[in-house]
Amino acid sequence: MIGTGSRLAPGKLARTCVPAAALFLFAQGCLVPQSVDELNTRPHSIPRVDLTKLPVYLLQPVLTLDPQEQADLTSTPTCHCQLDVSIPEIIADDPTVDIEVRIFVDYDVNVTASQPPIDRIRLDGSFTRTETFRRLQPIVLDSSKLRGEGLHVVELVIGERQGFALTDVSPPQRAMLPDFESSTFKFVVQVLKPNTKPQSCGDPPQLAPQVKSCP
Repeated sequence: MIGTGSRLAPGKLARTCVPAAALFLFAQGCLVPQSVDELNTRPHSIPRVDLTKLPVYLLQPVLTLDPQEQADLTSTPTCHCQLDVSIPEIIADDPTVDIEVRIFVDYDVNVTASQPPIDRIRLDGSFTRTETFRRLQPIVLDSSKLRGEGLHVVELVIGERQGFALTDVSPPQRAMLPDFESSTFKFVVQVLKPNTKPQSCGDPPQLAPQVKSCP
């Protein structure tokens, strides 16, 4: 009969003893110690942007968006210009965890209206892949998402999906639970005043990452 004892704390080794007479197949009277470590004792990864894969335009101080000009207003359909920002890869040391990317514009801990992310991108983990990176689709930013003309700071907060705290924990929408950490990637966008030129926002020279869209 297996003996009973006090409950072990997580991370300890469990050693189970039985009467020697019952173990005619074993020379010892005790089984080999077995680990009962909890699964959540593994260190959590800190996902982050792979800076070596960034396009050249993200190395400049400011990206520029010319949102719309007069020719775009009179076209059929109406057109506008937007930024398709490419951040090709997110490094995730643990291929099994789900990653979440939260995108903020002009985040201010003292301004409630600035705190909700304009987008949340989920990058699912897998038990069948071994790659330590996730591919991120281009981030589309137009004048509406960037909240009009002027200079704007765009931030990507990247963390394990289960590690984000409740949205009302400070700093709101981006706080992490204990033992979890996030990384942040920032860039600045200048949105020009629209409808001041007769031509289209898509006329050359068209500087990356700006593209014309006619939905």
